[in-house]
Amino acid sequence: MNALREKLKKQKVIIGMVHLLPLPGSPRYEGDLEKVYEAGLKDLRALEKGGAGALIIENFGDVPYAAENELINKIAFATMVSRLRRETKLPVGINYQFNDTETEWAIAYCNDVDFIRCEVFAENRIGPNGVFITAGPKLMRLKAHYNKDVMIICDANVKHTFAIAEQPLDFTIESLIEGGADGIIVTGITTGVNPSVEDVIEVRKHAKDLPVFLGSGINEKNVNEYLPYINGAIVGSSLKKDHKVENPVDAKNVKRFMAKIK
Repeated sequence: MNALREKLKKQKVIIGMVHLLPLPGSPRYEGDLEKVYEAGLKDLRALEKGGAGALIIENFGDVPYAAENELINKIAFATMVSRLRRETKLPVGINYQFNDTETEWAIAYCNDVDFIRCEVFAENRIGPNGVFITAGPKLMRLKAHYNKDVMIICDANVKHTFAIAEQPLDFTIESLIEGGADGIIVTGITTGVNPSVEDVIEVRKHAKDLPVFLGSGINEKNVNEYLPYINGAIVGSSLKKDHKVENPVDAKNVKRFMAKIK
């Protein structure tokens, strides 16, 4: 049974971010993997204490992100996911930057992860991290071959990138649905920037029965504008100390945010 899928049947789910510090193989790694784990665990506990509905573990510190990371980086991320997964009963997702869905699937499969985030599932996009070709066909073959109920939640027009060739939003969403996506994420142009309510309504209109998640820019002041049109949200900056994305999660901010949802 997939814990996120079951929870979505009952409520709107706020997914908090566990932004890992830089891992081995990335330019800013500081040489202490245990420090990475301890910081991740503190964020996890703060999300639990504040009442978040789920969490997603991401190698946020590994900037600049690469299409293909070194093996040591992949193993380090898998190790962090394995250790942190054992520490919580909340639904857990992973996002391994940037669009390395084969690695995400392998880690999710081996660690009872509930969902993965796929940035480029049914489009071809370009950005500061490189050129990214649609991952959907290969990812869905992996899922069929290994046959495990891991939800694949996909971005439509993912932040920090631009389409190589523009395609209509309704075509992209239809491709996500036909391709087997389990949910759609709507974001602004960059981290912390929210899409317009009109953009979210447009995605909701075409998404049919798929869950729709807001993927950036949601906060205490605007959350109620979006709630009627979404099934959940991925929240980072708003739950951090001083609302800065580079800071640790603040349990008090999580509680205040969740109080707005309730």
